[in-house]
Amino acid sequence: MPISRRALGAAGAALLAAPNLAIAQSWSPTRPVRLVVGFPPGGSGDFIARTLSEPLREALGQAVVVDNRPGAGSNIASEAVARAEPDGHTLLLGGNFSHAVNPALYARIPFHPVRDFTAITRLTDLPTILAVRPQLGITTLAQLIERVRAEPGRWNYATPGNGTPSHLAGVMLAKAANINLTHVPFRGGAPSLQAVLSGDVELLIGTPPVALPPVRGGQLRALSLTTREASPVIEGIPGTGTEGLPGLNIGGWWGLWAPAGLPEPIRQRVFEAARRITADPGVRERLAREGLQGLASESPAAFDAFIAEEIPFWAEVVRAAGARVD
Repeated sequence: MPISRRALGAAGAALLAAPNLAIAQSWSPTRPVRLVVGFPPGGSGDFIARTLSEPLREALGQAVVVDNRPGAGSNIASEAVARAEPDGHTLLLGGNFSHAVNPALYARIPFHPVRDFTAITRLTDLPTILAVRPQLGITTLAQLIERVRAEPGRWNYATPGNGTPSHLAGVMLAKAANINLTHVPFRGGAPSLQAVLSGDVELLIGTPPVALPPVRGGQLRALSLTTREASPVIEGIPGTGTEGLPGLNIGGWWGLWAPAGLPEPIRQRVFEAARRITADPGVRERLAREGLQGLASESPAAFDAFIAEEIPFWAEVVRAAGARVD
């Protein structure tokens, strides 16, 4: 029976892939792995990093150390990883903010979001929640908008920093509702939450790991997500589509990167470990308790393609918002 050229090509590709697969399965780090996060302890990035660190240790056979490097909308952390050796011992927990928003938001950044990194996989979504203190007597998004219009110049919103999805969601909320809101950035989710709980800032736009505990404890009242649709893992908080503001539809995501030049077998090994971890029922349950969905990419190449689509999308959001950081 004759063998087609396509079959021969497929067989050859399989033979070429076999050594890489074997190396990927056998490669292990020789010292602790640094998982760099651009935000301080207490926020969603720190929560995800610490949720993944122990399963990653088990998968890779080395300790995984969470390295919090807050500042400049995660640019400090991103630059540190971009300059590290591409040997699998340094990873970045970033997201749409670090690799799609910041290139459009900042006049200059000390790295290229694509050329200076090896993309590995998407990890989770990153919805944001609009919440206020119950003492304000506001129970719906419509009531919030009405109050802000009636009290121009008074209303501020707290976020984890410039360029974060929370920041852009606040800008786009003001545009969609035609209201005036003042942005008050903090160095992470925990200090932004504290400012709202203390009454220094009226509105919190925060990620679920930051906002949900005080919402569940009654210290805050959630009004809406900043996405049009509700989340399947966040019970009781509507999306903007049912709250009369369907034009507001902003939500982010978290992902995993290494420095550019990471050998493909190491990239594949870390990808397979991360994908198994985000599919693990225990990890997914822990993420869901904090309002996050595990959403690993189908492959590193699929993550590359996803990022290529997200960069122009978020550049347009930044342009429409008129946001800029010098």
